[in-house]
Amino acid sequence: MADTSKRDSMDASAPDLSSKMQCTTISSPEPAQRTTAKSPPTLTSLPGSIRNKIYSYLLDTELVNVGRPNVSYTHNISSSGILEPSASRSPFPVSTALFYTNKQLSREALTYFYSKNLFIRFSIYTSDARHAKTLLADSGLLYAAPPLSHLENSKQHVLDLSLTEKSSAQKRAAIIFPAQYLPRLINFLDQASQTTKAWAPSHALFIEVRNTYDYPLAKLQGDALELFRLLSNLGKVEIDGKNLLPGYAEGLASSMMASSFTAPAFLETATHMADAADAAREKRDWALGHQHAQSCIIALTYAYLTRAELLHSQPEAFTRDIQRLRWRCELGIAKALFKQHQAATASGAEWLMSDSAQANLSAAEAEKRKQIATDLLIAETAASAALSLATDSPNPASNPWFQSLPAELIPPNKAEWFSDAETALSWYACGIVHTALGENLFAAGDLERACGLKADGKNFAEAFERAREGIDWEVKPGTGLRRAAKLARG
Repeated sequence: MADTSKRDSMDASAPDLSSKMQCTTISSPEPAQRTTAKSPPTLTSLPGSIRNKIYSYLLDTELVNVGRPNVSYTHNISSSGILEPSASRSPFPVSTALFYTNKQLSREALTYFYSKNLFIRFSIYTSDARHAKTLLADSGLLYAAPPLSHLENSKQHVLDLSLTEKSSAQKRAAIIFPAQYLPRLINFLDQASQTTKAWAPSHALFIEVRNTYDYPLAKLQGDALELFRLLSNLGKVEIDGKNLLPGYAEGLASSMMASSFTAPAFLETATHMADAADAAREKRDWALGHQHAQSCIIALTYAYLTRAELLHSQPEAFTRDIQRLRWRCELGIAKALFKQHQAATASGAEWLMSDSAQANLSAAEAEKRKQIATDLLIAETAASAALSLATDSPNPASNPWFQSLPAELIPPNKAEWFSDAETALSWYACGIVHTALGENLFAAGDLERACGLKADGKNFAEAFERAREGIDWEVKPGTGLRRAAKLARG
């Protein structure tokens, strides 16, 4: 074995030092290796859009049932006369473990679960539990039936719905189900009232919206309540208007207690919604005006989805009034959203800053500009829809009815139902919104047509001159719209 004992430095001779120096080379030092490996991504570190996609596969009551066998129910009646349904399997096999993770995931998962599924708590009061059993068995509802004490403690569902038979005070059943199954229940109640004339007058409905989440009120009303207009001749209807648009609860309750659905009565109800939108805009409550107008549009759409045969059989004057009402609401939405951000867009498209300038904004300012972009794009769509109706455009892409109704259900339209002044207002709305979006070339064309139809229109000439002077021939048309769309996406 070689001797590895340490030698004294004085023992080294000159030849030894010379040979060692010749063998010595100088090399660059190797970089120090990192002592910590890069952390793998976690669920909380993923972008919100990706987390929501994951939540959908774990918490969406429709997606979690894909490929699973159907659910059957056994309906037992307890000794106290309470219906106790039991399911053949979990009707909504969602991953509730997400609710018990860290605070962020728990908060996000619970918000997603309740706001996306829109749960409805349904209570049935009747003198005989067998009546509740028949309703649940024949309605085709997919529901969960936890113990009554658990349901009583529920606070995050969207809607409380109670059906009472002949003023009974005895609760026989309580269940909870997602709003996507509400059409099945409404259809069953409608069929029951048509089969037995005495059924509807002997029943009462009590409705309360418990949570609105982050939804616009018009959308929430449409998703959770608008289908109830299918019902009529009910003995009593009480709707809590606390979390609804002003006047909506009264109008819906009146419709449900009317002896039958009639086209003139529906037109009157929808007209009141449009009147409420106009009144809100006159008070400069732009957000409320927008929601009232959107609520009217949703009511019109649901009516043609559910009462198409009756509405299409009405005289031409009725269809004309419907189309003019839709035009009025679309134009009102464009006005409300433009006015809401008029101060921020008064200097043209300066708010549509370059990407580098946007990066230097504070979070609050960036969010504000995102909201402006979102609202002005909605305004541009609404103004285009109003123009399409006023000119009876043959292009389906711009016809607002084509966005939500099958072609065979769309009411007919005629350009002659709108005056030149109304068509000019539609062109003007398109023009001022395009100006705010930095599309001055488009705006100039819109406003030139508006001036041609109504030369003395208020602010028409000034808006046309401003748009024409703002045209930048070096900027490609459509740039402002694309930039606004990018801002709106965040």
